[in-house]
Amino acid sequence: MEKILFFLSSINYRVKNPVYTLLYAFFALIIYVFMFVNVNAQEIKILDLSNEDRQKLQLVENYLNSISTLKARFFQISPEGVNTEGTFYLRRPGKIRVEYDPPSPLLIVGDGFLLHYHDKELGQINDWPIFDTPLGALSDDSIRLNEELVVTSFKSEHGSIKLRLIQRSDPALGGITLFFSDSPIVLKQWAIDDAQGMLTRIILFEIEKNLKLDPRLFIFDDPRKQTNIR
Repeated sequence: MEKILFFLSSINYRVKNPVYTLLYAFFALIIYVFMFVNVNAQEIKILDLSNEDRQKLQLVENYLNSISTLKARFFQISPEGVNTEGTFYLRRPGKIRVEYDPPSPLLIVGDGFLLHYHDKELGQINDWPIFDTPLGALSDDSIRLNEELVVTSFKSEHGSIKLRLIQRSDPALGGITLFFSDSPIVLKQWAIDDAQGMLTRIILFEIEKNLKLDPRLFIFDDPRKQTNIR
């Protein structure tokens, strides 16, 4: 817990500094599972959908499960309205890389087991089991909506689909809303709402699906093996 609190304090610093508000979007998704509210999973009720919406939800699930690899540029809008860009890589199961454009010193790497956050400027590294995070759940080998990730809202209109997901184990801690195009279904953006009411949006562009990615992208070169970083 002390490690998590230290990490949260560093995020507060970054949010106050407009250059670094870019961190919030991806790590709001990652860390909200580690916050302090706990609600019994039995309180969650499965959303009652029409037959048409259930079919579209199944198409969304099929689409997510059809992704073996993904590369995309992203445009981030922070809670303070600061815009930043970077590149996102995904290789299922459990491998991700988030590279923020300079001058950010931040790097996020999921190696299939742990999710590593490295702030080169602060000399800070944090690690979590990747499948204990919502990002890990979305990068799992098999995605089954309304199991660990529960759909709390669903809307399909004007050629787009929007659905909000929460973790069954901690429903009060926030959620992620996914936005898809319809016909064909393609993930276009997501928005994070956390337990503090902060909203961060990620918009994807230049999306490439099921391409060959260099395995070295998902290897975290840990400087703690050579330095005194803790």
